Amino acid sequence: MKILPKNIINEIDIENGSKMFHLLKKIDLRPDNVIILRGNTPVPVDELIRKEQNLTIIQVASGG
Repeated sequence: MKILPKNIINEIDIENGSKMFHLLKKIDLRPDNVIILRGNTPVPVDELIRKEQNLTIIQVASGG
């Protein structure tokens, strides 16, 4: 898993059958502040995590 923009690379152990939401909770990120990518495809936070997959988590912010 890579977390951008800080370019942090981590390996996280998470239980089989967990959802992306559980992963974000484990690394203390809010689902409304990130975009999760599997390859170049965005994935929803309620999708199940597959074994041995590479994810990129992009932290987003808006301002005004």
